[in-house]
Amino acid sequence: MRRFFFLARSVLVMMVRDRAALIGTLLIPLVLLLVLGLVNPGASIGEVSAAAWLTVGVLVMGMLSGAVDGDMAWLTMTRDRGILWRVRASPLPPATLLLAYTGARLVLVLLKAALIVGVGMLVFGVRLQWDGLLPALGLVVLGGAVFLALGQAVAAAAPTAGAATVTANLIFFPVIFTSNLFIAGLPPQLEAITRWNPAYLLVELLRAVLLGVEPGQALWINLVGLLIYGLLGIIVAIRFFQWEPKR
Repeated sequence: MRRFFFLARSVLVMMVRDRAALIGTLLIPLVLLLVLGLVNPGASIGEVSAAAWLTVGVLVMGMLSGAVDGDMAWLTMTRDRGILWRVRASPLPPATLLLAYTGARLVLVLLKAALIVGVGMLVFGVRLQWDGLLPALGLVVLGGAVFLALGQAVAAAAPTAGAATVTANLIFFPVIFTSNLFIAGLPPQLEAITRWNPAYLLVELLRAVLLGVEPGQALWINLVGLLIYGLLGIIVAIRFFQWEPKR
């Protein structure tokens, strides 16, 4: 356990020292929230304010971008540069390395979530259901872990960092614009399909516990759906993961 925490701290320090990536990861969702929130500050969606709706949507988008895109980029970069292979050659158990890496990434996910919610509350006066904070924390950890598993699956299956970036973008942009994150009331035909993507499943869960928004389906269905996505991501990542650069 001591080895795990030491390695997780080391990985976290490596990520934090990459200032450009860190600032982009934290700043882009905040700027997006401010811009979208100021477009129509007094509007409401159903029984909640548009700012509250957007805050949760931007939170999920930030988690998705940091996990799928950021995680994928970091993994493929370290693999292509031979860093993973050098670490693998050490006596460190591979499971310890992967768990420490995932733990460090989840710390960044929680930090980003706290910043987004904090800005929503301070700037736009977003009001949350305080009794939903603990369940929301669990959902953020679960959602972050699921998105990380999906990002690692993309990184493992892609032959190069460039291919992984293209694949991640092909997944990321369609998902964020069809997951009810920013636009309420998607066309029924589209929503019938997109409601099963992981971002949609998570944002419905978070809006239910934080804002009291009535979900489109039973929450346990969304929860099971997220777990299935996480399991699929782990299976693909294990199946295709390589420590050395792909030839």
